[in-house]
Amino acid sequence: MGKKTLIIGYVTAVLLFLSQQTAFASEYTVRPFLFDEIVNPRDVITETVLLTNDSEYRKYIVYATVNEISVDKEGEIKKFVSPVMTDRSNTITSWIEVTRGRIEIPPGESREVPVTFRINHDAEPGEYHAFIGFVPAPNKPEAQRIALNGEADGVVVKITVADQRKDNLRIDSFLIDRFVTDDDGRNIEIVVENSGDLPSAPNGEIIFYDSKGVEVDSLMVNEDESIVVAPGETKTITATLPLGDELGRFKANINLKYGKNQSAALFDTTTFYMMPIHLLLMIFGAILIVALFVAYLFKRTFINDDYDDGYGDEVALYVREGHDAKPMDHDIDLKNKS
Repeated sequence: MGKKTLIIGYVTAVLLFLSQQTAFASEYTVRPFLFDEIVNPRDVITETVLLTNDSEYRKYIVYATVNEISVDKEGEIKKFVSPVMTDRSNTITSWIEVTRGRIEIPPGESREVPVTFRINHDAEPGEYHAFIGFVPAPNKPEAQRIALNGEADGVVVKITVADQRKDNLRIDSFLIDRFVTDDDGRNIEIVVENSGDLPSAPNGEIIFYDSKGVEVDSLMVNEDESIVVAPGETKTITATLPLGDELGRFKANINLKYGKNQSAALFDTTTFYMMPIHLLLMIFGAILIVALFVAYLFKRTFINDDYDDGYGDEVALYVREGHDAKPMDHDIDLKNKS
């Protein structure tokens, strides 16, 4: 046998092997190709996979494998992830129940294999992917090896865990001193409580109005979102009153946003009086000076020891002659008794 004959024989053997593999592939099918489930924590869903043996003579021995996978934007499998012991709250492989024993499919027959998705009660919201392989193989380890090499028929599983968590913040109190007299009274306190399921960083603006309703100033609150309120937590956000030495009555309106894309809002309002102590002392001093000046003018105008007729002379007292009154005991007798 020459060298040329050996090469022809080798090529023929390879072609026969490949044609046999192609025939096997066409003989054995797995349907469907995809399970796409939208679930909530604690959900239990059962689907059915149909394994079909179209061969006339060959019996298939099939083993099921379950592997987490990563997919690209087009949904194509990028890689298989080997099974590991991980958190059941975010591991899709721990939610899938399928027989791990051998599945026999005689020639010309089909088998229905139930697959149950039992979603963990603490499942984290998000999108998860897995591949359930149904691999013809002599044993289970070999089936797992074939699946990890990406050479197995099976079903791609996409599970989307809906996000049922809620954002829920409320303003417990919005505090500014009723009478602001000095720098120590300029503190602003916003007490925020998170009664929802998600941490949140509220931020927004306080707008200040005078007694006429005209906006006079504004102040940003937690602009860098450095203050985050965890679920079940209450936090106090502090700020400093930006107004100067204005005097009078003012109103402050607060508007805070929070949640995904800052879609929710909180509102509150309060009133206060700006009364700087140095202005109060100046006003008090001015009132005192005016009061003293008015008292001085009053005293000078209306109070005098001598009765004046307006010409600067004293008014004399005259007694008419010949007056013969009958004085009473309490009268003064002005008659000349000499």
